[in-house]
Amino acid sequence: MLDDFKLDRNSKLPYYYQVYSYILNKINNKELPEGVQIPNEIDLCKLFNLSRTTIREALRELEQNGYISRGRGQGTFILKRNIEPISIQKVSSIVDELKEKGMDLQAKILEQKVIKSNERISLKLGVNKNIKLIYIKRLMSAGGEPLYLTKAYFPHDIFKKINKNLLTSFSFTKLLQEHFKYNITNKKRILRPDLPDDEIISLLDIKNNEKKVISYIETFWTFNYMGQERLIYFEEYFKGSKSVFVFES
Repeated sequence: MLDDFKLDRNSKLPYYYQVYSYILNKINNKELPEGVQIPNEIDLCKLFNLSRTTIREALRELEQNGYISRGRGQGTFILKRNIEPISIQKVSSIVDELKEKGMDLQAKILEQKVIKSNERISLKLGVNKNIKLIYIKRLMSAGGEPLYLTKAYFPHDIFKKINKNLLTSFSFTKLLQEHFKYNITNKKRILRPDLPDDEIISLLDIKNNEKKVISYIETFWTFNYMGQERLIYFEEYFKGSKSVFVFES
């Protein structure tokens, strides 16, 4: 059932994402029908010859997207899907979409620096710890009021020529596709509610009488670089009282 998995160690796609895509393909092809139980984390580690951290992250993605159900002592089961999953998959940026609606947006670059990847970001991007990344923190405002904050992680070896002028002139989508001439081959966004920390409360100017729950979006972009799949990772924080999302399938 799950014995034909082949890990591409030369791919820049994270190991957990390769496992996620493999199991998802099995589900979509009805090879894993609804209600069937799949092996637990330990058995999957042995079957795929991967670490438990990698397997756990892949299963977490499947669970968050509504493909599986997990319970302590109950096992992992494929869920019935009455409705196809909906997600924001258009290759466009929130900046461009808001501008198309006539909003006058202002971009402020709060930070732009070269960092070494930590364990959490390394897992997201499928790179080794201490690999150089370009970290960008950008605040988008309209009419002087903050709308959302983006924390972006670009591979340094590819995007070392990014500068402040480019970041304020282009949306991230146009920066990648029009300036650097790379096509986005896949985009995934994960939306969930979150509680802001003190930094987010301050930057988004969340008042005491406003909702303290924010909308948190993780975005993964895949693009082809010299024959290899590479990833860019974004974290976006939207003010709960100002954010409305429309999902189109």
